[in-house]
Order: sequence, then structure tokens, then C-alpha cells
Amino acid sequence: MTTYLMGDVQGCYPTYQRLLQKINFSHSRDHLYILGDMVNRGPDSLGILRHVRQHQSSIHCVLGNHDLHLLAVAHQAQLLSKKDTLKSVLEAPDCNDLLTWLAQQPLARRIVFKGGHHGPTEGLLVHAGVVPSWSVSATLAHAHEVSEVLSSDAAPTFLHHMYGDE
Repeated sequence: MTTYLMGDVQGCYPTYQRLLQKINFSHSRDHLYILGDMVNRGPDSLGILRHVRQHQSSIHCVLGNHDLHLLAVAHQAQLLSKKDTLKSVLEAPDCNDLLTWLAQQPLARRIVFKGGHHGPTEGLLVHAGVVPSWSVSATLAHAHEVSEVLSSDAAPTFLHHMYGDE
């Protein structure tokens, strides 16, 4: 079993697929952690979301700012910009299912890497960073709070405040 970390796929599904082939990724043997920004900028954000959701047992993720932007656009807390490539997701027949799944993904994950010279090593997976004064436990607790809100009826209000001027 091999564990891979990958960041900023950003809707580049064909490139992502080629990379998985190049590393000979096996859903039955390996694990992949996508470190945020699965969507936007590239030509196939819909393909990425569908693939990651379909393979949840071997592919895991944390949310990045572009993933949050997609949720904000879906909840009308943000407008699509000319550079956004999210329209295919928003118009997909399975849009609600994908967005519900996306909203349930964490901002941070604890991971244990097995093996190595010194035994298991624990790590914290995030997209962009952590407030320096936060411990791993505090970071995970705050990430859990956000996940709870994003997957609740309070998500639109939360996202409006998050992307608001105040």
C-alpha cells in the first residue's frame, strides 16, 4: 500500500487521470489524499468530483478555497467570475448530490503514515495553512465545526458571512 498526496488538481481531470496511470495507482491497494482545490480553472471539474466521490474508499480530500468558492456560488454567496470553470458542475443532473458530498468534506485531516525508519508518523493535511497558534487538535476541532455548518441548513448564511464585506 502506498499513500499519495496531491494538491491543486483544479479541474484538470485528464491530467489527473494520466498522473494516476503514471504512478500505477490502485484503488484496491493505494490511498490518495487531495489537498484542496479539486475544482475550477481546468476543463473538467465535474469529472474530478465524480471520480473522487465514486472512489471514497481510496481517495480522500480536504477542501480548498476553490472548492469553498463552488459551494458559495451554489448558495448564491458568490458570483461566478469570467475565469471560473464551474458551470458544468452547477448544471449537472447530479449537482445536488455532488455539492452535498463536497460540503461534508473536511478542511483538515489527521493522517498516520505507517512504516518508515522511525515507525508511524502522524501528519495534518490542510490546503493552505493553519493559524500558527493552533494545535493539531484545535485545527481539527475548528475544521469539524466548519464541516458541521457547511452540511447544515446554516450553510448559505455562513457562506454569505464568509464571503461578505464584514
